[in-house]
Order: sequence, then C-alpha cells, then structure tokens
Amino acid sequence: MNLSAAQNDALKWLRERGGDGCFDNNGIVLAGGETAPIMRATWNALRDLGLIEFYNPRPDRKGRGRIRIAQSQAAGV
Repeated sequence: MNLSAAQNDALKWLRERGGDGCFDNNGIVLAGGETAPIMRATWNALRDLGLIEFYNPRPDRKGRGRIRIAQSQAAGV
C-alpha cells in the first residue's frame, strides 16, 4: 500500500504518542499531551484505508470521539 507523505507522518505521529488519542471540539487530534499538526482529511483517509479506527463517539457531540491505530496495524500486520 502506497501512502502519501502526510499519511505516513500522521501514522508516525500517532504511534509515537501511544497510538491512541481523542478529537477536541474543533476536530483536532490530541494524543500524548500534544495537538496533532495533521488535518482531519488525512485521518479520514487513513480510516478509509483501515489503518486507524474512530471509536467511542460522544453522544452529545456529533463526530467527536477517540482515534487509535487499527488492531491489525498495532500487531505489525
């Protein structure tokens, strides 16, 4: 699978911060105490490729929840 430089950078960024984060009220990912320098469209593309997962959405905030590296990626598959 050929990923763009932005997609590779996003995966690296999330891995280096524990592989799990959350979306703030503006749709920006927070992980490991840092704000991601990555646009939401990049996260959406990685989700569509099955490389990351969005989970545990907040019922009071449409589209807000958590993000993690997909289990298949975390296992090194």
